[in-house]
Order: sequence, then structure tokens, then C-alpha cells
Amino acid sequence: MINEEDYLNSKMGKRNPFTVPEGYFEQLTQQVMDKIPQAVITEMKPVRKPAKVAVMKRLRPWLYAAACICVGVFIAAIAFNNRSEVATPQHAAQHIAANEQADYGYYSDTYIDEEADYAMIDNQEIYACLMADMY
Repeated sequence: MINEEDYLNSKMGKRNPFTVPEGYFEQLTQQVMDKIPQAVITEMKPVRKPAKVAVMKRLRPWLYAAACICVGVFIAAIAFNNRSEVATPQHAAQHIAANEQADYGYYSDTYIDEEADYAMIDNQEIYACLMADMY
């Protein structure tokens, strides 16, 4: 199948069928200006130079960066301030007593015995390990 461009070239040739009258573009500007009413032309303001960039537009990226840094510092302060600070000696004693009474089920003797059985560790190996840590 012959494509469309080849078909058109075979029928029309390579010449351009469209023509422009002589001097058309030289007279075009004047013809357009003649068709505009004089009142519109007088109301037209001259083209102004672009205005200077406002101060806020120049500072906006820096303000965004400062806000992001403030948010990051705030989040870091909250994240790293999770330790409980003891205010008074009475409060410290209550805190210690509460920790002693807490039930740490996963540190119970039963748990350790089950883990030792699972790992097939006997008392002699435990003693050897403890002695090695001492020296």
C-alpha cells in the first residue's frame, strides 16, 4: 500500500499550491493598526519593565527551611526526652519500689530453665561460661 505522502506527491508534485500576494507582509502591520479604533490605541499603556521580585518571594525558601528545622528539632526533643527524671527523693523511692514489684514474666526462673533445656546447656557449661567472664 502506498502511503499518503507518496500518493500526494505523485498527484500534485513537490510544488506548493498556496501563494501570498506580493508585499502582503510589508503592509500587514499598517492594515491591522488602521482597523483598531483610535480610542483603544490611546488607552493602551506603554509596556512596563517587570517589577522587582518581592522580598517575601526571595525569603520564602529560607522560611520553609527554617520551619522544617524547627519541626525536626521539636520531634527530636520529644523522641529523646523519654527518660523519666526523678524530681524528689520520695518520688525516687516510689519509682524503685514500683519497679521491684513489677512482674517481669519473661525474666522468671521458669523461662530461663526452659531456655537452658532448649539450648541443651547443663550447669557445668553455665559455670564454665561464668568463670570465663570473670578472668
